[in-house]
Amino acid sequence: MLLQYLIEYQTLGYILIFLLTPVAGDIVLFTSGFLVYQGIFGWDKALLAILLGVAIGDNLWYVLGETIKENSRIGRFIKRLTEPFDEHLKNRTARTIFFAKFTYGLYQPMLLKAGQLRLPFKEFLKGDILASIVWIILVGGLGFVSGASFYIIRRYLRYTEISLLVAIVIFILISRLVANISKKEL
Repeated sequence: MLLQYLIEYQTLGYILIFLLTPVAGDIVLFTSGFLVYQGIFGWDKALLAILLGVAIGDNLWYVLGETIKENSRIGRFIKRLTEPFDEHLKNRTARTIFFAKFTYGLYQPMLLKAGQLRLPFKEFLKGDILASIVWIILVGGLGFVSGASFYIIRRYLRYTEISLLVAIVIFILISRLVANISKKEL
């Protein structure tokens, strides 16, 4: 039913990709890659929605971070999550932003912290752009490949929604594993 709705209202799907990418980027990107392979979304429009969502969303997180006071509730929450990485973020901004992009649950707080610390925007962008390109290729590619592999066994599964759900669950498990490894790297 969901896929039928997306097929009928593709424009709404692209708008959802754009709006949800800054908040739930991994799942949105993976799902988009999967649905591109299935032919539900066009790769060019989906990529444009993702690029705009990432660019605008990441910059908004940074700017929002500039407005958050350290002693506010949100400021204390961000501090608790990111404090172990503050020196890395200050001294190796681009590298830290890059690794945070692949650390589940840490990326948005790290962008907020970068803004809160008022780190040089140029350094922030350098790490963010490189990380975003690699992230789109890897995560979007995983979604696309998952769509291809499930396409092969689709006649056994009957419903694309079920295969997408299974692919997302597998992706989340892999993301958490990579997040644990990335946290050790930072």
